[in-house]
Amino acid sequence: MKLISGVILLVGSEQAFAHALLVQFPNTDAGTKVLIPASIVMLTMGCILVIWGLFTERRNDRLRS
Repeated sequence: MKLISGVILLVGSEQAFAHALLVQFPNTDAGTKVLIPASIVMLTMGCILVIWGLFTERRNDRLRS
């Protein structure tokens, strides 16, 4: 579950950054002030969850047999 949540956050971070670059003229400043920090936070949280999930959600076949 941590891996899936992390990947969703990584995709959301990419989308927020892309939208920050595509905001049109009247709202450019407001859009970049909100979306770029949001994308950085989502990127950080997504990387943490993916790394945490890689270490904790592996199969342990030796214990099952």
